[in-house]
Amino acid sequence: MSFETDGDFIAFKEELRIRLAAHEARELSHTGLRHASVMMLIMNKKGAPHVLLTRRTDTVSTHKGQVSFPGGGADEADDGRLSTAYRETFEEVGISRERIEYLGRFDDYISISGFLVTCFIGAIDYPYACTVNRHEIESCFDAPLSKFVNQEYDRYELYNYGGSDYRVFFYYHEGYEIWGLTARILTDFGEKICRD
Repeated sequence: MSFETDGDFIAFKEELRIRLAAHEARELSHTGLRHASVMMLIMNKKGAPHVLLTRRTDTVSTHKGQVSFPGGGADEADDGRLSTAYRETFEEVGISRERIEYLGRFDDYISISGFLVTCFIGAIDYPYACTVNRHEIESCFDAPLSKFVNQEYDRYELYNYGGSDYRVFFYYHEGYEIWGLTARILTDFGEKICRD
């Protein structure tokens, strides 16, 4: 997965938009769960698609120190789940809605912390500038999308949740450990949307 010209990346984004529109997004509705949204941001870095990720601080209430997408819980003032994703992305990393080219909605997930999480996909320019909210985010970085499309995980563990065993992938990139829901979303996105 590489781009020789900017036109190749434009074509890649359009292909993602088409595939996301054709994808029957898994929509979950569980009462009692708080809604949250995340934004997977894709960019063309040196001729290859990369995704923007964050490392959470050790002081946040959930998922301390873990790698995640920009995103978070819904507020009453939000106008739907996409609005939550835009607001949280701006609050956490300073990337405004105007800088994001919306590509589509992906799947819903349930986090072990009790959130119903909706993932949206967007594109941003590279280089990007992050203004991180130091109360929530320790750092932001990017990783090659191909790592997840090709399932180049470094290890996996079986976790039992709700009486069922699940394979949990662990990816390592530049000293960051990407696992849990973030790794699951990236792996699923690679498998369901990016593969031919």
